[in-house]
Amino acid sequence: MLEGPQLEYKERLDPTERHDQLTLVKEIAAMANSEGGKILVGVTDDGTALGIPDSEVARWDPAKIGDLLDSFMNPDQVDIGVEVQSEGFPEGRSVVELTVSRHPTPPIVLCKDGNIHGSRSFFSKGTVLVRHNTKAEPAKRSDFLRWRNEIRDRILQQFQMVVRAPESAHLRMVEGEEVRDEPKYMLSRAVDLFRQRREKLLDGADLLYLFENRHVLDLSEDLVPELLIQSALRRRATLFFWIALVQPSPDRISQILLDALQMSDRDKSDMANAIPLIAAMYLTHQQYGDLTTEMAVSPYAHIKQAGVEYPTITSAGEEVENRRGMRIDGISMSDLGSDELLELADRLVSEGNSGRLSRRMPTLGIEYLARRIGSD
Repeated sequence: MLEGPQLEYKERLDPTERHDQLTLVKEIAAMANSEGGKILVGVTDDGTALGIPDSEVARWDPAKIGDLLDSFMNPDQVDIGVEVQSEGFPEGRSVVELTVSRHPTPPIVLCKDGNIHGSRSFFSKGTVLVRHNTKAEPAKRSDFLRWRNEIRDRILQQFQMVVRAPESAHLRMVEGEEVRDEPKYMLSRAVDLFRQRREKLLDGADLLYLFENRHVLDLSEDLVPELLIQSALRRRATLFFWIALVQPSPDRISQILLDALQMSDRDKSDMANAIPLIAAMYLTHQQYGDLTTEMAVSPYAHIKQAGVEYPTITSAGEEVENRRGMRIDGISMSDLGSDELLELADRLVSEGNSGRLSRRMPTLGIEYLARRIGSD
């Protein structure tokens, strides 16, 4: 398949090098301002998939990519997924697939210069980039006119007239572009879908909505714990909080983690480093060994690498303790009570900044979960 408006090939791209970082920011900003798309790293311009060495895969940490984008597109405005594909490529090589979502309200404006000292400038502060065919270029007048028309149409679509409503009707103000289901009904419907097909999971927005409304939910209902944990493994901002709230047994956690490795969905980049940390808090040495054996044969390079980084339950446990020693916004978590940890998590969710959520919520959640386990 040839490159096009929604497909870009990069034979090599290193997100730790300044030149490649600016190239990445430029391409992602242009796609987000256009129709979204995919960037495949390890594929030549003619579509030949050579892959990149597996030793370079760990550099494509979604959180670090998010931090890079935040620094040029403040506040965080881009939704991006990072997947690693190993099947079908030469041994020891993988292709990194970046999925860029179209921004709901373009344009994104770059907030600082993209320069390399002593070299050319990739873009300037205030630049608006779009994807024209296979190139990332400054926006034209026609692009701004298209965005203006989209805004106008979106506003007009939100105008509705209620001519008459029954006396028993209840009116409710909602935010966002769509009306969300009540949390109890949403969770019940999601459980029904999950029962029919285990790959039918909640997305990140649904998990945050349910977390905000957790007080009205029955988290002990059939399949609810498994659905929440399996979903949050793919969108881990609330993951450790859900585990603490549903309080699964160690045997159930062991089965959920093994099932996650076997499930056929491709959205697994977030779970790789989370699985050893959860396992260290719940499993026995034997169960942990069984888990890392499954990780070693996973077709996903991220998961294989996580098993290599944490080969024993002791090494994973040490990482849990390192995470508990971190500070959040200059505050030591040891100085906060459990209720205060939850309050801080609620505040992060209400702020709606996906970059802060992805970086801070897992750390808060690990501390909260470790305390809950310790008090049982």
